[in-house]
Amino acid sequence: MSRRRLYHFPQSPFSRRARLALAHKGLDVELIDARSSEEKLAEARSLVPLKTVPVLVEPDGRALGDSGAIARWLDLAYPDAPRIFPLDAGDGRAVLEVTTLVDAALDVVVNTGNRFFSLSDSPAWPTVREEMRDRIQRALDALAARVTKLDRATFAASGWSAAEIWLVTMVVWLQGLPARAPSFPIARQLLTIGWSVPGPLIELVARHSARPDVRSLDG
Repeated sequence: MSRRRLYHFPQSPFSRRARLALAHKGLDVELIDARSSEEKLAEARSLVPLKTVPVLVEPDGRALGDSGAIARWLDLAYPDAPRIFPLDAGDGRAVLEVTTLVDAALDVVVNTGNRFFSLSDSPAWPTVREEMRDRIQRALDALAARVTKLDRATFAASGWSAAEIWLVTMVVWLQGLPARAPSFPIARQLLTIGWSVPGPLIELVARHSARPDVRSLDG
């Protein structure tokens, strides 16, 4: 059997959440930067039908794409390791609310500022961009409201979970876009949408910033 591998993009929030999920489970993994060469990118894309990154390859050779699917698979495959998605109904509901809102915000950011940006010369674009910005902001504000109501460090009583993994990686990525914009055209495009990260989300990241796995997010 070969070693466990994760094809990833170092700065991607989806890749970062896969790395945090693996770290939470205590699983060793070889990180392969899929942008390091055309061959590595082609290799990663050949492993899953949607040709997306991240891609986890288990020691038995089976591959799985999509960060959400990877996290859920890790809970199924390694049930004795710390849970990513809690089994308790109350904790599970809270965690699913957070991860759903994060995915809603990220999907709109990526689709509007990247995949559909070639349509930005259309007369309809300002209206579309405003609607998409409002959707992103509603999700971010709803997340901030949930953070504000927290009476403990984590959403789940059992501790660190998918809720923090999803939220931290999203906020770190959104806050990092301005610094990347001068050398990364897609970052400039994403910033034209015009969202604002609420203070409570920034404070949540600060509370968890001392974790070794969070400190290593740029790796």
